[in-house]
Amino acid sequence: MDLVSLSAAWKGNELLNSPYWNYRLTSTEIAEIEAAIHALKVSHDQPIQFNQLSKTLAGVSEELENGKGAVLLKGFPVNQYSEEEIAEVYLALCRQMGLPVRESNSDFDSPIRKNTQFITYIRAEAADSSAEGKQSNDAFKFHCDRCDVNSLLCIRQSRTGGENRLASAITIYNEMRYSYPDIAQELFKEIPFFFEGEKNWTNYPLWCIHKGKFTTQYSSAYVKLSQLVLGAPRLTEKQKQGLTLLEEIGLKVGITLRVEPGDWLLTNNHVIYHARTSWPIESGKYDRLLLRAWYTPFNSRELPDKPSFRTMWGNVKAGCPRGGFLPNHPTPPDQPITEPLSETDAYWLAQYMKGRWRGADQIK
Repeated sequence: MDLVSLSAAWKGNELLNSPYWNYRLTSTEIAEIEAAIHALKVSHDQPIQFNQLSKTLAGVSEELENGKGAVLLKGFPVNQYSEEEIAEVYLALCRQMGLPVRESNSDFDSPIRKNTQFITYIRAEAADSSAEGKQSNDAFKFHCDRCDVNSLLCIRQSRTGGENRLASAITIYNEMRYSYPDIAQELFKEIPFFFEGEKNWTNYPLWCIHKGKFTTQYSSAYVKLSQLVLGAPRLTEKQKQGLTLLEEIGLKVGITLRVEPGDWLLTNNHVIYHARTSWPIESGKYDRLLLRAWYTPFNSRELPDKPSFRTMWGNVKAGCPRGGFLPNHPTPPDQPITEPLSETDAYWLAQYMKGRWRGADQIK
């Protein structure tokens, strides 16, 4: 593959050159958010109108899909309202840009997520990620979530730690392609991923270029867990080397930031990897809380119409809701699952959750 030269191929502080990085919401835009919060208290039947903010969010959507792939908005009014009120208007704003998709089902994931399938309250519930059903304060390596756009709104930040890291997947590819071309090429081949569907593993290419657009899907944890699942293919030595290089290069070419209350961070998972550092668990004003939403933008890219992509995403068409929790469920990803899962789906999902919380050896 030739080197990829796109706006999303940035290094470090080059991200700061984007007009939508550190963009501070204007007083008019904040007033529109607050008016929407008050309108939602009165009725949920009337559509919420945003005027100036809708124009800004249109620019955000363009920057995410065809620009640098990462946006940081500042000044969201989070201190004057309840978590529930903020979550409601936050989801309404995401709907201005696309279709939110399910993140989890309340029966199978952390208890803190029981209120909705479309908002995750990112809050440490345990200091150990092996504590079943509990969110932890663990550090995460570079990865991307199975959705088109990952959206994080900071409500509270920890006293120390809790930094976010971002890196351009395209820049990582470019750097690896230049120094280790044979290893970079290996990552265009399908590799095994730990998966909630049948067999608990599926194959998927780490990198792909389709119709001139780059796309990636990666989580080191899920690739490693796949290697403990009976019947899953083994990684080649070059693939192992490539995954190590991905993390090393990402740390060199990426950027580290610490979101503060009122910061709204959005990333395009097809071109941006994200990571985080750990933080101390405290209560009160230092109880770190981020609201996460996943959504498919109206202007999202088309993905290859291949079995591996259909299995991973459910839908590969541009602008159609895809990914998220159980993307191949009969209920579309932008709708909540309200009926019990089939016996087969429930079995494989239960096995997946056992492996996710306690290690893949528990699913054998």
